[in-house]
Amino acid sequence: MSCKSQQDGVIIESAKQPNNEVSNLKVEIPLSDYLRQLSGVTVRGSGDDISIRVRSGGNSLVMSSEPLFLINGNQFNGSFNELTGIISTADIKSVQVYKDASDTSFYGVRGANGVISIKLK
Repeated sequence: MSCKSQQDGVIIESAKQPNNEVSNLKVEIPLSDYLRQLSGVTVRGSGDDISIRVRSGGNSLVMSSEPLFLINGNQFNGSFNELTGIISTADIKSVQVYKDASDTSFYGVRGANGVISIKLK
């Protein structure tokens, strides 16, 4: 079934797929929901009130501040809310979470709360 409409010299056409199917639909999820799926990452809150925590080598949570975010190997110095305005989850190629002191020691004090490395396409 196809429907055409003409308004102000512009033709608008839409088509309904058989069986109410939608083709080529891409749904993007928020970065916070993407990170919730990762092992060792805890995301609390929603909207502008989100906190991200990376579990340390044990079972405890480091609660002093957010982890260090790396974007294509470069340190991101802004807040998580600023990061969500820059990165689209559709552009993420891979995410690596570093939790242990041996993995995060290279980043010094900034890596003490864990490191989340995001590689973009």
